[in-house]
Amino acid sequence: MLPLILLAASLLPSQQASMECADTGASIAAAETPAVRGPAGATAVLKVSTADDHSKDSHDCNADYKLVVIPATGGAPVEVDFLASDGEYGRSLLLRLAGFSQDGKRVLGILAEGGKSPTMLLFDYHGSDAPVEIIDLKMKFSRVAPPGCIQTLDVIGTTASGAIVLESNSEKSCGSSRRWLVDADGGKAQPLSPGAAILSLYESKGGAQ
Repeated sequence: MLPLILLAASLLPSQQASMECADTGASIAAAETPAVRGPAGATAVLKVSTADDHSKDSHDCNADYKLVVIPATGGAPVEVDFLASDGEYGRSLLLRLAGFSQDGKRVLGILAEGGKSPTMLLFDYHGSDAPVEIIDLKMKFSRVAPPGCIQTLDVIGTTASGAIVLESNSEKSCGSSRRWLVDADGGKAQPLSPGAAILSLYESKGGAQ
């Protein structure tokens, strides 16, 4: 049995957005997170737009995810259409833009969808010259936590080697670790060793504008 993995309820409202998958007809149904600031004035916004998939047999609801990054140099915005999903109407869509890495070269976040086949995906943007890595968190945590464990996950940083660090919280014991390492390979999430160094995500003292 897979553990139930939820996004933290305490996520900062300036970093997330949510909606139900819908088709408004003439206008596009959409949501976006407010901008998150990175080093030297770079900013990023996570967006989703939804509409009917126009399938002859199903007419399901399609959700398209886009990351918009304005470089620190003040150049033209980089728009990356990195994921599309198809499923039933009314399913919940939650976007969490965790932020930039300390060096500004990566943007990290989590996407979660409800419905009949719920998903939770971590995305890792490495710049316009590299594809966005998508990591299935349900697969990463399969059989890692005991059955019935209900935990929350949030991206808190990276390691010096580039692995992504997630922090989990739960109402009851869900194993020996609350901090986990994940990467894009096929392995399961690994407990972070106590005292291991973490490169926290970039935090703008002035906040996003």
